Amino acid sequence: MTKKLSATTCETVKPNPLRDRLLGDGDGLFLRVRPHGTKTWVIEYEFQGCRTKYTIGSYARNSATGESIPDWLRNGQQSLTQARSIAGNWKAARRAGRDPVAEWEALLTQERETVETRLAAVASERAQPTVNEAVESFMAKIMAGKKCAPAIRYRLDRLTAIIGDKKIRDVTRQDVIAALDTIAEGQREGKTAKQLSGEVLTQTKRLWRFAKSREWVAVSCVEELTRRDFDAKPTKRDVTLRLDELAAVWRALDNPEQCKSDPVTIAAMKLLILTGQRESEVTEAEWTEFDLAVGLWKIPAERTKSARAHLVHLAPQAVAIIEALKQITGKKRHVFESPLKPGQAIYGRSVNNALATLFKGEKLPNVTRCHVHDFRRTLITRLPDLGFEPFLGHKIANHVLSGVFAHYNHNTYEVQREAALKAWAARLETLVMGNNVSQLHRVA
Repeated sequence: MTKKLSATTCETVKPNPLRDRLLGDGDGLFLRVRPHGTKTWVIEYEFQGCRTKYTIGSYARNSATGESIPDWLRNGQQSLTQARSIAGNWKAARRAGRDPVAEWEALLTQERETVETRLAAVASERAQPTVNEAVESFMAKIMAGKKCAPAIRYRLDRLTAIIGDKKIRDVTRQDVIAALDTIAEGQREGKTAKQLSGEVLTQTKRLWRFAKSREWVAVSCVEELTRRDFDAKPTKRDVTLRLDELAAVWRALDNPEQCKSDPVTIAAMKLLILTGQRESEVTEAEWTEFDLAVGLWKIPAERTKSARAHLVHLAPQAVAIIEALKQITGKKRHVFESPLKPGQAIYGRSVNNALATLFKGEKLPNVTRCHVHDFRRTLITRLPDLGFEPFLGHKIANHVLSGVFAHYNHNTYEVQREAALKAWAARLETLVMGNNVSQLHRVA
């Protein structure tokens, strides 16, 4: 029979400087004393033909905290009494046909996986962005450098002011609806903000699509919402000016007493009238795009809404306007460089603001109130009045024609487009000159 260990022996036993010492206590329990003096508890046994030698912890004079064997094993240090209890328990397990070490290792694995799962859940929760954080990421990754970024930011800020602190994953459709209803109830210059709520919804949908692509949300909770749900359906503009109204706008631009805008802004507005191109396509134009000797303007694909390169024929009046700008911006990158922000083009909105100022100052009393984008619609609408086919206006505007016409007819109609734009400018010049104005451009 193995002689039992005593607490005194465990405390006073000396190490062998050459090899481990094993002091048995029964039930397969041994106190192992390392040559450097470290004392550990080892249980050795045979189960189903396999020999197992397992270290359960270090020797400790005082008992480990806890009230169960798993608690003592997790502690890593056990007293003699506790080590004996573990050895006896494991012996009983073997007699019952169970491998105690395999059971303990399985329990440890389960606990480790539970902890890892919990930590992963905590990390995942921390990684889930709030609506505020999602907006910041969207603006940095998608909207950075785009001229429309401030306008997009303004609309998304209206949303984040209400639900910005919520995790985007936890936001429900009802949360968004309540936020949009709150925005719609606001007041802007005496008018309800329903249109603003619709604009916010449009950008909210873009934000949620971005979040879905990043797997922050499984589905977009706002995709099925429409502006109609908030009585915020956008009002499509249908303003079309008469040719005599365009001439009146031109005369106002040429009158320094009526128009106080800078020469660059005035020139941009005139080119919008003469070419029918979009505001950003005009205001962001670069000198390298123009061949004034032959009267051509090549807009690269990356600057057009349809992502298709576009050729614009310049009437002599348009060439004269651009030539006059060389005195101001000829050494710059942009033809219509901002007089306030060096290195940047003027904003299309600033051109529209100049037109709005004329209306606000009652300088255009006989002209239908309009935006600069309405000049584009006017050109497309009025060209047939000058004897040109209706589709030519759309070709000049770089629109995609529909139906069979677009599928089979790939003619660019450059000759006809050039003739149309020259006739358009000539007709405007005739109308303006009929009111004692000698030219279509005011030298900068």
